[in-house]
Amino acid sequence: MRILTILALCLLVTAPAGALPTPHVDVPAAIAPAPGAPVRAAAGEALSGTFRVTAGSCTGAARSGSFFRMVQPGGTVAAGPYVENADSPCADRTYTPLSAGTDGGLVSGRHQPQPSAPFDGTGNGTARRIVAPAKFFGVNFAVASNTTDPQTGTKVAAPVLRRDGTKLSGDLRAIGVAWNRQHFNQGAPKPDGSTPGATTLPSGTIDAGSKAYRLDWASTIVGGPFNNFTGAWHLEGTFDGALGGEASTTFQPPADDGAAAGPSTGAAAGPTTPRTGPAPTLLWAVAALGLAATLRRARRA
Repeated sequence: MRILTILALCLLVTAPAGALPTPHVDVPAAIAPAPGAPVRAAAGEALSGTFRVTAGSCTGAARSGSFFRMVQPGGTVAAGPYVENADSPCADRTYTPLSAGTDGGLVSGRHQPQPSAPFDGTGNGTARRIVAPAKFFGVNFAVASNTTDPQTGTKVAAPVLRRDGTKLSGDLRAIGVAWNRQHFNQGAPKPDGSTPGATTLPSGTIDAGSKAYRLDWASTIVGGPFNNFTGAWHLEGTFDGALGGEASTTFQPPADDGAAAGPSTGAAAGPTTPRTGPAPTLLWAVAALGLAATLRRARRA
């Protein structure tokens, strides 16, 4: 199973466009993202500050800090199955550690846009304000929150996290990932306010004394080569900002959005148009995963 999954993801990265036939394939209803209902505004105190990211760390089977995982189509955030990242340093390669970016983490109440050139010459994502770029099958993915979602072209509000006692909730629809010259919205809810597939709204906890927090959300990808895959995000660390009307003595807002991002050019200039059917390489991915499932059932028989 591990070998076939890695092979399938490698094909997504390396197969040239047009190398395989492109028949339209309807995604089965069992795994197609449901439209989802628009989400009402979360309750609680809107927080302004930086949710500083504690870096993910793996020691044997033990893990701590912040991580990303990718759920395979038809799976769940709670039980998987997950994609194994061949570049993960963890014993369980379904976990990809995350570390703080140049802003220290995720800012609530302000966009943290990608640079005007969102990719380098080899397709690595270049945004590094929220978290540092992380390698995923040989290519770095980068996380940003833009005023216009690069995948859909939809105007989106800045990320906002809210506190109700010790509970966190919020709206992260502006979160997006740039990888291999492609954009994938990873917000919850999605830019139109819906929660398709396994998309799960932000939830977590925060301690009013230490301001230590834990935050989770999930976002099912709609369109493109990772259609129906779901990104599961876990951040933890310390909130740098005021709670309940107290004066903040440490939070310094990042640079102004426009000054940091500059004019948008190149691949970031317009939305990434989703394909009407799965990318050719996705057919190989689905075939490999299906074969793995068949072999697993045969062993159990």
